[in-house]
Amino acid sequence: MKGEQPFILLRARVREDQETFSSWFRSQHLREVAKIPGMASVHWGETREGTMLGIYCFEDARGMQGSFGSSEATHARGMWASWSNQLDEFSVEMHFALTPPTITLSAN
Repeated sequence: MKGEQPFILLRARVREDQETFSSWFRSQHLREVAKIPGMASVHWGETREGTMLGIYCFEDARGMQGSFGSSEATHARGMWASWSNQLDEFSVEMHFALTPPTITLSAN
């Protein structure tokens, strides 16, 4: 992951059936996320408490912005429906570099 490469950090933990959730997350969810246009790489991890971590890296900020409306992204978001009532923790953070606006000064 490059220093200014935009990425999304997802955290999710279920109340019960952690093993099934973990298996689904790694084998199905991450595979579908990797199909999203503009996606450069997909990584995962798990905390000691059982929170699954998904790190979704985009090629660039333009690719990140354009990906959200894709049918692949819609499908990946929809996959969470079967887990929504079992989640104890769920958060999504977007990380990207902010560039200050160009300021034009003129002197008369």
